[in-house]
Amino acid sequence: MTILSRSLLAASVSALPAGTALVPSVALAQATAQATAPEPGKAIALTQGQIDSLLVAQPELARLPGAAPDKPDPKAEAQAQAEAEAIVKRNGFASLEEFQDASDTVDAALGGIDPETTSYVGATPLLKKQLAAVQADKAMPATEKAEAVKEIEAALAAGEPEKPSPANITLVTRNYARLSAAMAEGDGKPK
Repeated sequence: MTILSRSLLAASVSALPAGTALVPSVALAQATAQATAPEPGKAIALTQGQIDSLLVAQPELARLPGAAPDKPDPKAEAQAQAEAEAIVKRNGFASLEEFQDASDTVDAALGGIDPETTSYVGATPLLKKQLAAVQADKAMPATEKAEAVKEIEAALAAGEPEKPSPANITLVTRNYARLSAAMAEGDGKPK
């Protein structure tokens, strides 16, 4: 499991309002999908402008059609890549790579923010909290629960990702409500 997938898994917990029951299948689907993603780009020093641009670009990027997993189409993939590049450039990023670096940096900070306190605690405590919630969930099917526990334990075994810079943590924490809402929209969860 990559650092990004661990961060996203933890961020899926941190995006939930306090007292909300976890929906592990959503979090795990996201983590599983990200587990095969390339390692995240370099961490950058975020600015408020980059966060604002990320929040504007994300819904546009989410509307791009996804590739059919059973029928790869290089022409459609190239067109989607070009559209994504145009969206991020229109929103102030020099390239898709720069957008991804900013997005990964935000994800790294979000992945360690406790939703109840909106303070940075690190990904490990959040993963432990999610593990306890999954283990206590009586309604979850046994096979799904076993897979969820396996995924979370693998993320825990991988260790704590590198802590983001204090300036990035402060900036992401200040924008936590907006970023969490955008992440929930991207996951198909209600606003």
